[in-house]
Amino acid sequence: MNSLQRGGERSRAFPAGFFLAAAIVVISLAGCHGKNAESAKVDADSDQSAPPVVVPVSVSPVEVRAVQRRVSVVGTLHGFERITITPKVEGRVQAMHFDVGDRVAPGKTLLELDSIDYQLAVDEAQQALNHELSRLDLKQPPPNDFDIEQLPGVESGNLLFNNARQKFDRQKTLLSQNASSGQAYEQAETDMKVAAAALRLSRVNARTTLAAIKHRESLLTLAQQKLSETKVKAPTLVSPTTRSVAPGEFVVAKRMASVGEMVRAFPSTPVFELVMDDVLKLHVMVPERYMSQVTMGLDVEVSVDAYPQEVFPGKVARINPTVDTQSRSFDVEAHIPNPDHRLRHGGFAKAEVIVGTADEALTVPLEAVTRFAGVSKVFKVSKETAQEVEVVIGTQGPGWVEALGGLQPGDVVVTSGQSRLANGTRVLVREVVAKTARLK
Repeated sequence: MNSLQRGGERSRAFPAGFFLAAAIVVISLAGCHGKNAESAKVDADSDQSAPPVVVPVSVSPVEVRAVQRRVSVVGTLHGFERITITPKVEGRVQAMHFDVGDRVAPGKTLLELDSIDYQLAVDEAQQALNHELSRLDLKQPPPNDFDIEQLPGVESGNLLFNNARQKFDRQKTLLSQNASSGQAYEQAETDMKVAAAALRLSRVNARTTLAAIKHRESLLTLAQQKLSETKVKAPTLVSPTTRSVAPGEFVVAKRMASVGEMVRAFPSTPVFELVMDDVLKLHVMVPERYMSQVTMGLDVEVSVDAYPQEVFPGKVARINPTVDTQSRSFDVEAHIPNPDHRLRHGGFAKAEVIVGTADEALTVPLEAVTRFAGVSKVFKVSKETAQEVEVVIGTQGPGWVEALGGLQPGDVVVTSGQSRLANGTRVLVREVVAKTARLK
């Protein structure tokens, strides 16, 4: 079968209407393609002729002002000293003289324990001391440089020894002159030796009795000390730097005992917690990057929520020489004078450490700064074009912020409309837009 015959058979297989519909589809597609090409050409021509986009913005000039460079931190206020008072002796509480909130001067008696047993111990020690003194015919304990030769027993021994020695010397002279017998001489020598031994013994007894007196005196002092410790007193603190008594009073933070309660010395029973709050310590954690800027003696300004309109001054007193490996910060201690006692131990505080000053710092309005992915930037207007400038945020004040890097005095930055800007976008200052509208 030839190709003509096969073509004839395929044409008989499809109806005539099929070929007519296919032709109509082909013509329609060709017309649409022509229209699309013509439309794309028109759009391209219109894009080339459209004016560039101009974004209306508000601007503000870069201001030069004197600023203080600050490090903002938070921390906890602590009393200059916090002390838990525990009695050194045990006993039953007989009287309480202070309660929570009372102010206590150093050395004042806080409470008293029952002292009867301790008074009896003092009396017993005193009688034992008197007994030892009577053995030496003394009324008071002798000083350390006391001469025992003054004691009656030693003085008697000296007299007996001197008498025996004189007799011995006499017999020795008589014997050399053949005026005495050898027996008398030997007896005089023996008596002298006995007297010498008796003198040494009296001196030993005197020293022993003196030692016993010192021992009894120590026991009496110990008993008196325990008796005095039945009165529990506020401590007197000594400054570790000046070695002088630390000024100021304590405030009673806790009272942990009551009248009639038995307190123990071991294990110790706490009875009071005292806080010295004339000066408070503020402990803050400062980021490691400020380590070179934070030094001793820097001014610190502290604020608390209880007094939102007030600033309490202080100074950096101690700097921890190590950095915490977890937080990458170091501890700084500031001393805050608190003469009116309005600041409280344990309170939360915000602080600013003034690390330096700048007389000519460049500042911009706070709303001019935009932040994205940790980067701060502003848009500077130059020749009706927005230029993106990265800055580092420095000191912040009411409505303004210090912008470090990229700006110069006299520059103008965008304060509104930044969301529609990109680097190189043409801008129109809103004041100009308003004048144009009024002219129309």
